[in-house]
Amino acid sequence: MDGVYKREALLYVVQVDHLTGESVGQSIELFYAAGASNVQVVSAVTKKNRPSYMFFIDCKTEWADAVEETIVRELHTGGWHKIRTDHCYLHSEIVTVDVCIQSEGESYWQSVQGKRFIGGGIRPEYESVAALKKVIQERSQKKMDHDTLYALVMAALLDERARVLKV
Repeated sequence: MDGVYKREALLYVVQVDHLTGESVGQSIELFYAAGASNVQVVSAVTKKNRPSYMFFIDCKTEWADAVEETIVRELHTGGWHKIRTDHCYLHSEIVTVDVCIQSEGESYWQSVQGKRFIGGGIRPEYESVAALKKVIQERSQKKMDHDTLYALVMAALLDERARVLKV
């Protein structure tokens, strides 16, 4: 398929049934610090009806040692699955647009970013929405929820007429 790229990657699958929720959350951050590209944790039930977690850790091959050291140190598990795989992805580009925020007679400009994929799909970048949320709260004293702001940024990326945000 045109526009689809591949790179060699690793996927780790680790089952644990002895960690607290706090430990799971801390482990996720440490896997990212070790070089993981993505970390997913799914609740499960294991033998003897024990609650457990399944970790799915995606990383580039060059980060394998650091990720495995984190598995041993943080998850305290006796074993894991290491699957060599191809990471398939679409070509994308970062798109930046300026939006005008209007609030109680004041207006100011802020850049927001999205990722455009081959075929025309686009989505706001999480960090861009979070930064905009912080700016709006600091400058306009308005608290906005992430989903509402995400939808406004999506509209601004798709249509220049939607680039004035009234908050």
